[in-house]
Amino acid sequence: MSDDASALKRERMDFGDTELLRTINNSWCNAAGVVDPAAFNLSPADRKDLNRLSIARGDAATPEQAYADRAECIKARCDTNGRKYNSPAGVLAVTVDEVESAEIKSSEGSRTPLTVWDDSMNDNRSDYHGHIDFNEVPADDRGLCLLAAKTMLAKAQARGWKFRPVEPPE
Repeated sequence: MSDDASALKRERMDFGDTELLRTINNSWCNAAGVVDPAAFNLSPADRKDLNRLSIARGDAATPEQAYADRAECIKARCDTNGRKYNSPAGVLAVTVDEVESAEIKSSEGSRTPLTVWDDSMNDNRSDYHGHIDFNEVPADDRGLCLLAAKTMLAKAQARGWKFRPVEPPE
């Protein structure tokens, strides 16, 4: 999100039951409603942003607000690039505790490498922006990143959709 993400201020989130809202892009959800783990995995843009996966803090935004703002951003990007706009599928959520207790098992043993941060105090972030920091997961080990993503997706799906847009009748 930033040319110099390392210069951003951030504060560790420590309220374990705070929901972390993740708007699910349409491309991450098939027609049957099955969500791909890519929804919680690092994208190339996240890797450039110091392995930080953006979320909306549920203590500062509603799922509807997170959805609307993300949809507006995606639409603007599509319009700029001359691409067809597909609205996001909806919003899923995990809690701070669920993220920070996600165990990653590898040949080096089991550990809980993910942390959650509020970085909304920066001018180039929304008032409810935060991120899940993947820095303790080796970025070159895509298998471990995918395992972390699958773990978060399973927790989010167990909670169910926090928001789904109403499809207009045809």
